[in-house]
Amino acid sequence: MKTLSKKDIKQLIAVAAMQKENLQVYAGKGDKKEKIVDTGLKIRHKPTGLVYTVIKPIEDENGINILCHRPGKKLLIHSKDFKDYERQ
Repeated sequence: MKTLSKKDIKQLIAVAAMQKENLQVYAGKGDKKEKIVDTGLKIRHKPTGLVYTVIKPIEDENGINILCHRPGKKLLIHSKDFKDYERQ
């Protein structure tokens, strides 16, 4: 049986926390709803590790999308794909 060090435990906690986090554009409900994803925020695509910078959140009839970029590429992230991204 392996004994875990303090460093091992911290890494396990960090990995577990990242797995539970989904990207949210707003916090709160109704009149108290505030935008938490805005221009300049760095987000990471979990499967590839690529980091994007938010240009702006876009709200349309299909919901909320996020327009992002990284050097040489622009990307529109649809709300159904937010689960694949996390704050950097």
